[in-house]
Amino acid sequence: MRIESVKQNRNLVSLTLDTGSVINLSLAYLPPEYTNLSLYPGAVLDEEAGALLYRGAACLGAEKAALRLIARAEQCAAGLTRKLERRGHDPAAIREVLDRLLALNLVNDSRYAALWLKSRISRDFRGPRNLEAALRARGISRETAGAALEAALAGDAELKLLERCLKKARKKKRLGSGDTRIFLKTEGFSRDAIEGYFSGAPEGALDP
Repeated sequence: MRIESVKQNRNLVSLTLDTGSVINLSLAYLPPEYTNLSLYPGAVLDEEAGALLYRGAACLGAEKAALRLIARAEQCAAGLTRKLERRGHDPAAIREVLDRLLALNLVNDSRYAALWLKSRISRDFRGPRNLEAALRARGISRETAGAALEAALAGDAELKLLERCLKKARKKKRLGSGDTRIFLKTEGFSRDAIEGYFSGAPEGALDP
């Protein structure tokens, strides 16, 4: 297999081979020493070199798909991996692309978790435990989800969420007399938030 022509635009390279095939790839997914020495018209590619080029092409395809998804909405590492797999991209290429996007901070689980919580915390009726579980289900680690939740519930945000959660539970008649504290603890609200609610709630709003 021989390279007939090479077109390069920054890190993007288009190679035309003597087989008639055209390979588009990014230099970011090739070993530096290989790109400097081997990509020129007339270069003969052995089987190993050809495999490297096709791997680079697979990575570029996965990267383009990943960037389109990122342009639409913030992505987390696990979620982006699942979406690329569903689109039929090679798992090895996905791993390489994800490593690069993480290094470039285009994918950041902490940022994703913070934005996900921000979009829900002011209107959600779920308690902290369920919100953390929802993040974990999206592939966010326990440590990252916990840190994001702690930041999102700072100030009076947790108390406001507690009040909405409690209002929803009462509306659905999920609470009996004397169950409020147990319910709030089960939902994962902190002791400070629970005590803050009981100390500030108007008379008659509390369970006996």
